[in-house]
Amino acid sequence: MILSNQYYYTNNMDQPQAQCSAGTFTGNFKNNLNIFFGIPYAKPLEMDTQWLPPEPIEHPICLDAIKRGYTAPQTIYEKSFFHDQSLPEESINCLTLNIASKNLKARMPVMVWIHGGAYVTGSANSSMYDLFNLPQHDVVLVTVNYRLGPFGFLKLNKVTNGKISSTGNEGLMDQKLAIEWVKKNIDTFGGDPDNITLFGESAGAWSVALQSSIHSDGNLFSKAICQSGGMNAYIDENRANSWGDLFLQQADQSGMSVNDLQKCPESDIVSLSIKMKHTMISEGKWLSPEIGFSPVADGNFLPIDPLKNFKHSPIRLIVGTTSDEYRLWSEFEAYYLNLTEEQFLKRLKKIFHHEKISSIKKQYLDHSLKDDKYKQALSNIMTDWTFGIHALKLLENHKNKSFGYLFNEVSPLFGGRLGAYHASELPYLFGSWKKEPFKSLCSKNAEKTSEILQVLWTQFAKSGVPSFESTSLKPFSENKTLACINSSLELKTHNKIKKLTLLHESKINY
Repeated sequence: MILSNQYYYTNNMDQPQAQCSAGTFTGNFKNNLNIFFGIPYAKPLEMDTQWLPPEPIEHPICLDAIKRGYTAPQTIYEKSFFHDQSLPEESINCLTLNIASKNLKARMPVMVWIHGGAYVTGSANSSMYDLFNLPQHDVVLVTVNYRLGPFGFLKLNKVTNGKISSTGNEGLMDQKLAIEWVKKNIDTFGGDPDNITLFGESAGAWSVALQSSIHSDGNLFSKAICQSGGMNAYIDENRANSWGDLFLQQADQSGMSVNDLQKCPESDIVSLSIKMKHTMISEGKWLSPEIGFSPVADGNFLPIDPLKNFKHSPIRLIVGTTSDEYRLWSEFEAYYLNLTEEQFLKRLKKIFHHEKISSIKKQYLDHSLKDDKYKQALSNIMTDWTFGIHALKLLENHKNKSFGYLFNEVSPLFGGRLGAYHASELPYLFGSWKKEPFKSLCSKNAEKTSEILQVLWTQFAKSGVPSFESTSLKPFSENKTLACINSSLELKTHNKIKKLTLLHESKINY
C-alpha cells in the first residue's frame, strides 16, 4: 500500500515507540508524556474517494508520529476571535488521531475527544485541546479528526441518482472507525480497551450522543460526556435531500455539473458550501432546529429515533451546559441591540405556543435584569432552548446512571459581558488556560476551576462516578440535582430545571 506524503518513516529508537496490529508508531516524550501525532486510522482520502465511507488501513505501517496531521477543510463564513490560526494545512486527507499517554505499559482508562464546530469547522489539532494536562490524571487521551461540512455531512446519493454516494453520515462513520481503531490498538499505548469514555463539546457532544445511540450496547465504549449538546442535531432524509438539492443548485449556478463535482478540488466544494450556507441563513434555515450540514437519521446507519435507541443503554452519561451559552452570539448580533418588547414577543411567538408566552415572560424577565433586559432575557431563553432543553431531555430519558451539570464560571472577556459562554469551559478542561490566547479568556480562579473540571471528568472515566475530593455528583434521576461547576463546586437543585421544563413543554413542533 502506498501512503500519502503526509506520513514520515523512522528507525529512531530513542523516542517512545508503540507497536500494534496497526503498525509501529514513534512519538515524542515531553512533559513526562508519550505523545503521538497524526496517526492515520483510515486509508488516505483522495479526490475520487472524498465522499465515500472511510476504509480501514489494510497493512501495518511504520510511522514517525511527531507531526500533527492535516486539518479537515473548514466550511466557515466568517472569522472570529476564536478562530485558531495555528491549525495545520487543510486537506481532505485528514482522518488521523493524536494520543497522549503517561505509561505505555500501563492499563489506564481511555478518553476519546470529539471536537465541536457545528459540523463545519474545528480540529483535534487545535491548541485549545492541549494534550499535556488531562493525561497527568492517569488517563490516556485521544483526539480525533473527522470530515466536516459537505465532505462529512451532506446527503447527495439520492439527488445525484447515485453518481455521488454520500449519505450525509460520512463524518459519523469517520468517528466510528476511529473509536474502533482505539478499541483495537489502544492497549499498546497504555490504555484499557474495556474502559473507554467518549466526550465532546457542541457538535462533538451531538456526535457523542449519536454514537451512543448507534453503539447503545456499550461494547465499544462504556461512558459518555456531552458538553453543550444532546441528541437533537440530526435531520430526516427528506430535509437532507432538500439540502443536497440546494447544494446542486449552487453548483449549477456556478456552471458545475454532477460530473464536475466528482472530480473538482476540495476548495471548490468548500466555496459552494459557503454559498449554500449564506443562502440558508438568508432564508432563516441555518439555525436550530434546521442545521445545514448534519447527520441523517436514515434508519440504516443512524436510527430514526436516536434517543429511543439510547433510553435503556448501559452507557453511563454526564451531560450539561454552560450558564450563558448563547451570549457568544447575542452579544455580537445586531438583532439584539436595543431590543424592544415588541421584537422580544415577536421572537417568542415564532418559537413557542402562544398560550405559554406569559409564563415564559414571568420566568425570564425577572428583577435581576437591568439594562437591555429584553436582550438579556432573550439570550437566556435561547441558551435554554438551543442547548438546555436537549441536555434535560437526555438526562430525563436515560435510564442508566446519568449526571447533570451547569458550568457557570464567568469569563472576564469584554468585562464579563459574555458570562459563561458556549465553549468557555474548554480551556479549563484541557489546561490550555495557562497560555495565550486562552489565558485572557479565563477567570483569576482558572487553576482551581481547571483542577475541579479535570478531576470530575477523569474520575468519571475511571469509576463511572464524577467526584472531586469528598464531593460526588448525584445521579440526576434521584433528586434532579445539577453540579454547578466553577471554582467552588456545589451541588444543588437549580431553578434552571423549572425553566427548561417550561420551555420544553412550550416548544412548537416543527
